[in-house]
Amino acid sequence: MGINFCVFLDAGHGGLSPNGSYTTAPGKMFEHASGEFHRGSVFYEGVWNRQLTARVASKLDKLDITYIEVSHAYLDLSLEYRVNKANWYHRNFKQGIYISNHANASESHQARGFEVYTSPGLTRADAMAERHWQNVKDILGDRINYRPDTRDGDNDREAGFYVLQKTLMPAMLIEHLFFDNAEDARLLIQDEYIEYFAEAQVRTIIQQMAL
Repeated sequence: MGINFCVFLDAGHGGLSPNGSYTTAPGKMFEHASGEFHRGSVFYEGVWNRQLTARVASKLDKLDITYIEVSHAYLDLSLEYRVNKANWYHRNFKQGIYISNHANASESHQARGFEVYTSPGLTRADAMAERHWQNVKDILGDRINYRPDTRDGDNDREAGFYVLQKTLMPAMLIEHLFFDNAEDARLLIQDEYIEYFAEAQVRTIIQQMAL
């Protein structure tokens, strides 16, 4: 497509290097008591983030929608580098939106559910996050739990995350269930659910392009 629009895709944290080492913080992985995940019973958030982001990228390729991955195949690039890369292309190539893909974790390992974050206050990202929330609900319905924050009239949560505060374009950070919760992790690892979340993301992108 020739329109002036680019999707900046960010697979959160780092992944597994070619020699099998996990390049990000230990808190971004969890060993479950049972189940088969990325390496036996271990779930690697950074690996899952890349699986989802790759699925989104593949769908955008088929639709001829321009995107740039600001994350690395496995290195845990700094947040500053990712944001600066997106901002440079936003200024000099094509404007667009920023999507940071994650899975969540809690201290109790009991929390479950889906969340979308934008930066504090009323911003251009709020409507995008609300569209994405609805796209996920349209596709997944009651098969997952949801964790909205409706105090300001919409479902997104607000936080001062670097990738939300420092990007020049509308940005959202998505927490796709809790990888340290056994029930959520069993959903996340299924290719079917990766497809659901990727499809919702592409629908949101298409809606943003139409504005």
